[in-house]
Amino acid sequence: MVEKGSLKNEIVKNEILEKAQKLFQQYGLKKTTMDEIAAECGKAKSTLYRYYNSKEEVFSAVIDLELRFLRIAVKEKVDKAHTIKDKIIAYFLEFHQEVLNKINLYRIVKHELMSKVLAEECFAKMMNFEISYVTRILEDGHDTGEFVYVPKNEITWYSELMIAAFLGIVRYSIESDESFDQNKLESAAQLFVTRLF
Repeated sequence: MVEKGSLKNEIVKNEILEKAQKLFQQYGLKKTTMDEIAAECGKAKSTLYRYYNSKEEVFSAVIDLELRFLRIAVKEKVDKAHTIKDKIIAYFLEFHQEVLNKINLYRIVKHELMSKVLAEECFAKMMNFEISYVTRILEDGHDTGEFVYVPKNEITWYSELMIAAFLGIVRYSIESDESFDQNKLESAAQLFVTRLF
């Protein structure tokens, strides 16, 4: 049974993250202060400090929340696909689209945090999760006989290569000032995955 206090704490934390996310997207991490987050939430700054020690901690929690939403959207698309090829294509296209939907937040990570420990931690968490997720997809494909070209003990390494390639394309999309052509991306995904499998 969930205690009333812990439910209230979760509601307050979610409200803080929701308001902070908007401020980070609008003003960036450097220009957003704990005072502004508190004001946006309609709470005293001391309330924020009850839950988070710094704006960097708030930002890290916002990134974790965004990654959870991204993963839910990606998993939903992947689960609807039937073959290993379709699952990997769905993974790649949905992951790419969800990142582009949050492009301002990811630009903040890139431009404001690249040399800091927080950025490295965010990136390492994301990479580890994505590698594990793709590894599970490929291992399932190996077990069903759809993906037998790579020995099972090398699947994690293969997943790392795939994620590195995918993230390279995502990074290019984020840094590109021009709109990215979705049709070309879908064609590239088809070509890439067909060659891999």
